[in-house]
Amino acid sequence: MSGRKRSILAFELAGAVFMVVVGSALHFLFDLAGGWPPLALIAAVNESIWEHLKLAFWPGLFWAGFAPLPASLRRRELLAVKGSSLLVTAVLIVAVFTTYTAILGRNLLALDIGTFVLAILIGQALSVALRAGGTFRRRAVSRAGVWLLGLQILAYSLFTFLPPDHWLFVEASSGLRGIPPP
Repeated sequence: MSGRKRSILAFELAGAVFMVVVGSALHFLFDLAGGWPPLALIAAVNESIWEHLKLAFWPGLFWAGFAPLPASLRRRELLAVKGSSLLVTAVLIVAVFTTYTAILGRNLLALDIGTFVLAILIGQALSVALRAGGTFRRRAVSRAGVWLLGLQILAYSLFTFLPPDHWLFVEASSGLRGIPPP
């Protein structure tokens, strides 16, 4: 394995650990802060599937935007790759969760946590594969990745405050969407 690939792998593995730890903390932050509305942007405000997707997305974006980069890596390339890898992480969380709950008829905390960790690891592995392959060095592909990331930022910023009428945004136990009433 080349030095560049080793650097990318180490960076993305550290990012996976960061995402799991910070994402887990964000699960409880909104309630611990007494429902402070600005935290709703990044922290889960209810138990809907959508709110759990934010727990992987925002730490992943923060890691990509602010973590110290090894010398061989470029920030723009990393952000372009995250447009794809963070979307794959979200799709995997939804797909695995809905599949296993359809089979079992209910959710299990251990499987929820395992789904979260597995989806993050696969998303980070995709980042390694895309960056090591150099695909995102091409201008058009890089631009598309940044646009994809921007659309996700917009969606995660908007849909907590204005959740659509869709099962993904509904908390199963209460039937509520978005920020709970005080």
